[in-house]
Amino acid sequence: MKKRLIAAFCAGILLAMSGCTQQGGEPAETVGAEIALRIQMDVEEDIGLLLIDYEAGASSGSGGTSHADKSPIERDELLFYTFGEQDFDSPEDVENLSLTFTVVTEYVDPNYENVYPEEYTKPAGEVALQARFGETYSITITGDKTGGYTAALAE
Repeated sequence: MKKRLIAAFCAGILLAMSGCTQQGGEPAETVGAEIALRIQMDVEEDIGLLLIDYEAGASSGSGGTSHADKSPIERDELLFYTFGEQDFDSPEDVENLSLTFTVVTEYVDPNYENVYPEEYTKPAGEVALQARFGETYSITITGDKTGGYTAALAE
């Protein structure tokens, strides 16, 4: 009986956690306290990780996205990334949001410092936004390993 309870509890935790992240597809709805990025990959080859550094007023930080199963991010994949109010010292900071994108060409286990082997790390440029919470912004990343990558706000 005790083993069944533990198994049911673990299954419930896994089910709840699977709903916490979103991979592909359209987000159900942008929550008012979030800024959503809709990132369309349009690159020549699959990549390992996409890093995102942000700066807005006195707030700054970094994060990124990869697949939990360590599979590559496909060259034409649609990714979603969100920022919450807790990511900023002041909600007004987002009015001058600067995003810097970096492509990690090979899969490397993600780390909190966002430090990866230099030979795999390729800058993709910066996008500036006059952002607002509750809005979704579309960004396209183009390019390849040899010629470089470019991030641009989609029109």
